[in-house]
Amino acid sequence: MTKKALTIILSLILLLPILIYYTVWNYYAINIPKWDDHAFKEFIETYAKAANWQDKLKALFSQHNEHRIATTRLIAWLDYSLFGHLNYRHLMMAGNILLLGVIPLCYDILKKNKKPLFALVPIPFIWFTLAFWENMYWGMAAVQNFGVVTLALWTLYLCIKPQNAPFAVSLVLSLVTILTSGNGLLVLPIGAVLLFLTKNRKRFALWLVASVAEIFIYFYWYIKPESNPASKASFFQLVKGYMAFLGSFAESIPVMDHFQACFFLGIVLFLVALSIMSATLFRIARNKYGNKFERITDLFCLGTVMFILGTALIVVYSRAGFGLDTLITSRYKIYSVLLLIVAYLYIVIPIRGSFLSPYITAIVFLAITFNVFSYHYHLVDAYNLRKELTSYQFNWTFTDKSLKQPADTSFAASIIEKTPVFYDKLLPLISIADRQSYSGSSRGMVELFDRTAFKADTGSFNVMNTAFTSQRLQDSGVYILLSSKNRFYLFPALRTRNKSRKELFLKQYYFESGFHSKIPYSDPLEKGTYNVALIRLQGDDAGILFKNQKITIRQIKNNTVRVNW
Repeated sequence: MTKKALTIILSLILLLPILIYYTVWNYYAINIPKWDDHAFKEFIETYAKAANWQDKLKALFSQHNEHRIATTRLIAWLDYSLFGHLNYRHLMMAGNILLLGVIPLCYDILKKNKKPLFALVPIPFIWFTLAFWENMYWGMAAVQNFGVVTLALWTLYLCIKPQNAPFAVSLVLSLVTILTSGNGLLVLPIGAVLLFLTKNRKRFALWLVASVAEIFIYFYWYIKPESNPASKASFFQLVKGYMAFLGSFAESIPVMDHFQACFFLGIVLFLVALSIMSATLFRIARNKYGNKFERITDLFCLGTVMFILGTALIVVYSRAGFGLDTLITSRYKIYSVLLLIVAYLYIVIPIRGSFLSPYITAIVFLAITFNVFSYHYHLVDAYNLRKELTSYQFNWTFTDKSLKQPADTSFAASIIEKTPVFYDKLLPLISIADRQSYSGSSRGMVELFDRTAFKADTGSFNVMNTAFTSQRLQDSGVYILLSSKNRFYLFPALRTRNKSRKELFLKQYYFESGFHSKIPYSDPLEKGTYNVALIRLQGDDAGILFKNQKITIRQIKNNTVRVNW
């Protein structure tokens, strides 16, 4: 096989996980704001109506929780300016495109260390998976959590390159990084350490001056936000949470105790990180390198490991109050996966001779296996999230039984681009069912209702079914409809991932039989008596049934969270 043909084949293999990733993203991504995303509507209105450039800068750089998110706000404003509306799918896409920036960086490192293109193959299979599902489908988090990683890596990489132009770019990128997410501030001390080790006094001094200016910009008019819940975890539990954070990539491995798997593999990765740091510092102290780029590679790996371990400390300290299980959630997994990639680079680059190809082949096999596990395990999470987002939008859109959007001609109402959603075609069926107890396809609806358990507790209304077997994806499934004398509420019936490995991998049965829903007595619900219906959506086939099931809510819990945005 010619070298050109081999390059084409390897390029296609490299593109495969990227193509799968963006195809899956496109299938589940929807233009609906999640949590903090709502803040961008106010930002755009404030920015558009600002009387002068000072007010515009204040809107752009104002605090969001403990972060400055000027980068995300700027992308949101550009999207609004270009298309006339803000589309949260565009924000998600911007963040997911930023994720791509790690691949050319790894390629450059491997190429300049004289490694073949084949050495790059494992990285996209590890990097582009559904393990990052929450950031993938959350506009603000996509830019913030993906962007800060890519920008931090490029900042550290460029600041230690010998040429002046890359160093100048790194100074600019360092500012962009800290204005993307709070943990981006770590690039300032880490960059200073790396430049100190290079013994370039002029660059080190310039970096310190720039760092002082950037820290001043970040903390100017900074107000400490409402604190997160105080952690009641012991020191041992915090250490356990730290290790689980580092090993959180392992959650999708098919074992019984996922947290324990993350914990033990986190210990392994932590020891690998310590090994990388100590060995790198030893080599830098001896300064015996075959070429200059080996030193740059060592410095980059050292800086990246410091960034990961530092971020882990920040997250565990600030988020442990929510419970240790939250430390292995999807939004933080990128750091665990990044540590895997750094370990791979650190190990594969020194390998020479005929052993290189079989070694990389084995890693490729493990990377593809991890990729498959991630998609099979986290597909249910992406499915449930989409159902939650569409249901939330239904509840804040329709405020009475006419099921018509309120006439709102204000500027704020025109900011978000209107996007068709699955329930648009259900609106006539909901009105009919409310009058005559059923509508749409009635086949199997009585049986579905009879095999579903409804239980009203003191703080929530619980729905449970163990017999529903549909494997349809995207918007298909079951929803719970509540009807009071004033309005309707829609809630998703969530699915549980299939624990049978045989059915999961061989038959593609992603869901365990049944569904469940826990509807808390809190906003957006109101006090009153509700009739309960089930909605079953199977592709284009929809059925709605009310069947003598009621709940009475006498008290609504206030779940308002104080924010600074």
